[in-house]
Amino acid sequence: MNKKTIVSRIGMRTWKSVISVGLTAALFRYVLHATPFFGCIGAVVAVGRTRRDSIENMIIRNLGTAVGGIMGMIMVFLTDNVFIEALGIIPIIYTAQSYGRSESIIPGCIVYFATVYLTDPALAHNYAFERILHTLLGSVIGFLVNILLWSPKENDPQPDDLSEGQCE
Repeated sequence: MNKKTIVSRIGMRTWKSVISVGLTAALFRYVLHATPFFGCIGAVVAVGRTRRDSIENMIIRNLGTAVGGIMGMIMVFLTDNVFIEALGIIPIIYTAQSYGRSESIIPGCIVYFATVYLTDPALAHNYAFERILHTLLGSVIGFLVNILLWSPKENDPQPDDLSEGQCE
């Protein structure tokens, strides 16, 4: 039986995620005076096993967030009819599929639904814009931390993320 401590079993990607979230939360809380929630999600998403994974994850998350947020802003301006609002997911799905990023559909729809159904219509534009910007800022921080601290090669996973029983 392997008697490594829990700390020694935590992989480099986990530590980079922790650093990314800490930096993002500090930026949002102490500099921007905003909630770090969506920035921290973007930071975690951007810390991939490889550089390519990081870029791919950033594109997927930010494309979905941007399209969903923009569609939400438009729809809140146009109508409050739930049947017409349901049509708002068509451009989200179409855009994601057009760019070969069908993985962006779910985050896009989540941002759209939050903008249209959870946000006060008078504040929906601010909410969507901030969510797009915060996700982008967090993902950039996560990506920079990922490549600056033991930069993963193009397709080589980080070495301590593959050990048997490894915590990610």
